[in-house]
Amino acid sequence: MSYANTQAAADAVAQLLWRLETQLDEAFATGGDLLAALPRARSAANLPAIAGQQAFEVLGHAILAIGTARGHTVAGHRIIEKLGKQIGFETSFGDEKPKPEFAPTGADVSHLRVAA
Repeated sequence: MSYANTQAAADAVAQLLWRLETQLDEAFATGGDLLAALPRARSAANLPAIAGQQAFEVLGHAILAIGTARGHTVAGHRIIEKLGKQIGFETSFGDEKPKPEFAPTGADVSHLRVAA
């Protein structure tokens, strides 16, 4: 396989990986919106607390599964990134973009520190 073919394959993998991560984030956010809407809808309809509880629990598990899938995808991202570097490709897998400064708001977090 030529360098151009290998580079094209690496770029295709990078694009698919980026798309999967984006879709998982969107699914996680949509699921969170749905879970937040369920108790509001129950309350607006004046239904008892038990109404929809089973759906809430099952959908909550689905959201947890999306979170787990996202974690596995991030781990796979790291493995693919390392492999690319080992074979000499510097394909962007999305991490090279500068990250905005993170400034926590709300709670006082000055006592927290990163532990390795």
